[in-house]
Amino acid sequence: MLSFEQFINEAAASSTVSSDDKGKMHELLLAKHLHPNGTLPEHHRSESKNPLHSGTAQQVHDKLKERMTPAAYAEIDRHAKQSADEFKKSFPHKITNVHWTSNPDTPSKAGDHEKTTGVKDVNSNADLILTHSKGFHGISAKYGSGSVNYKNPGIADIERTSGAKENTFRNLLNAHHAHMEKLGYTGARTERHAQWKDDKTSNTSRYNAAKNSSLSTRTEIARLHANALSKKSDSELRDYIRSNVAANTHIPHSVVHTKVSKATGSAQSLIHDPKEHIEKHLSNYENLSVKHSGIRSVVTGIHKKTGKESTVASTTIKATSGPHKGDAAMFKLK
Repeated sequence: MLSFEQFINEAAASSTVSSDDKGKMHELLLAKHLHPNGTLPEHHRSESKNPLHSGTAQQVHDKLKERMTPAAYAEIDRHAKQSADEFKKSFPHKITNVHWTSNPDTPSKAGDHEKTTGVKDVNSNADLILTHSKGFHGISAKYGSGSVNYKNPGIADIERTSGAKENTFRNLLNAHHAHMEKLGYTGARTERHAQWKDDKTSNTSRYNAAKNSSLSTRTEIARLHANALSKKSDSELRDYIRSNVAANTHIPHSVVHTKVSKATGSAQSLIHDPKEHIEKHLSNYENLSVKHSGIRSVVTGIHKKTGKESTVASTTIKATSGPHKGDAAMFKLK
């Protein structure tokens, strides 16, 4: 158990680390504690100097570690070991290897799943793939204090699965990016992003215009996404949710969620089979429908025990670090 002083030091240190960096480090350290030799995972990556999350497992680990204090690193490592130990308690097979597999397969290109198992699986979202005495097992690693982000679908993906007219969402994003050029942002995305960050102090008018354009675009995409989903039946909405949480995959998967308490600095290790989890979740609701709320489209249902309308799942249209760097969605339950 942590002493009070140790908790204060670790919690304060880790609070300065970005969520993305924490999540990626947790991914690698979870793999290390699952590996039979206690080493960082095998991988299919090439060496890379940039960006931060690119390169071999050792490279990414070392680059991230340089950005953290020893206390922050120790906290994530302790949490990762706890979740690895908890997973191994119930896993029935002997683990013989661990691969880092966060680069997914695509229809036209072999990703880490295909390179590890020999079979293409575009539905696999496994961050890690365990090799064991009977075959393979995928793990989706989650870290943080909030609810699980089950999927980060692209704009084309949410357009297709919602039933919206093709290119509706992309056209809105294209109009937003054209507006950025009219505001005077030029160059590659990274260059425009740097210009925008400088504008926060040097040109607040342009900074806010870009920010507001991004927000209004994402709000409109969310509205159209909700409108398209609202045409689906209760049964179709359930299938839509299943496809985001527990799509059919070539090998079994587990979600390993290391849920960190902001109040205490401790962590819960929550491990589940996504297919079993989603069926249990959906069984609590009836009469599913869809609403629009800001940058989210929300599937609601009547909770069987309370009789009240509650959120079942939500899709958030997010911007990756501002109005220039990228666009994707985030799917969560509740």
